[in-house]
Amino acid sequence: MHVEHIGWMQLPAEARAAVDGRVGAGYEKADMSTGDSSGIATLLFLPDGSKVFVKGLPLGHERAEELEREACVSPHLPDYAPKVLWQVDAGGWRLLGIEGVTATPWADFTTDGDHLERVAQVLRDLSTRPAPDVGLMTAWDRWGHYCEPGDEPLLTGQTLLHADPAATNFLIGHDRTWLVDWAWAARGPAWADAALWGFRLVLDGRQTPEEAAAWALTIPALAGAPRAAVHILTEAEARSWEDWKTYGVEGIERTVTAARQWADFWD
Repeated sequence: MHVEHIGWMQLPAEARAAVDGRVGAGYEKADMSTGDSSGIATLLFLPDGSKVFVKGLPLGHERAEELEREACVSPHLPDYAPKVLWQVDAGGWRLLGIEGVTATPWADFTTDGDHLERVAQVLRDLSTRPAPDVGLMTAWDRWGHYCEPGDEPLLTGQTLLHADPAATNFLIGHDRTWLVDWAWAARGPAWADAALWGFRLVLDGRQTPEEAAAWALTIPALAGAPRAAVHILTEAEARSWEDWKTYGVEGIERTVTAARQWADFWD
């Protein structure tokens, strides 16, 4: 579900004061416009040269538990995930302070860009990481509603999933690549993130399904996955976006089309 953004100065004074208590005064700030999972998304530039990214939602919001999940899983994430530094509840808001990074606004997923191999390297590593025992949702929790009951074994696994490998969640630095926004972290089959990346290559990179598959299959976990299982996941993802369109969510026509093209490729 899309979340309406507000600017830093629109946060209640009590919430801003709580952040000041964590980072001190005298910082510069820049409100971010990308992403649809946070009501506030602001990068703070501290006097000592460090940066803190602040994201948050009103307490009681139906997606506020995603912030709790991100804070919970953060200590167990690889070093290409910016770390959650603190969490505060104040002024009716839940806010996370996350390690700020210097990088591109987001990755270039087009076929003529130079970011694809760096993103693939992250996903190859991630596909080998066991999920920590911190109560993460499972792939079946996320996509089972759009599957047949007998499909569950094919979507079961013990690997850490990011579950949203969109271009906006990969930031390309000078000497490293960052994977941000772990609000949907999950436990599932090792190939799942690579399969979801293919959909994002079609959507964010405007690649054909064939071009996207050529890159996604450079992730060994996906190359060795049962095709039927990949189709079940990609079909479920497509159905989920089609549902959002049915509910009247605006501006997702391209997303729905890309998800359907990717799912049909695996049929």
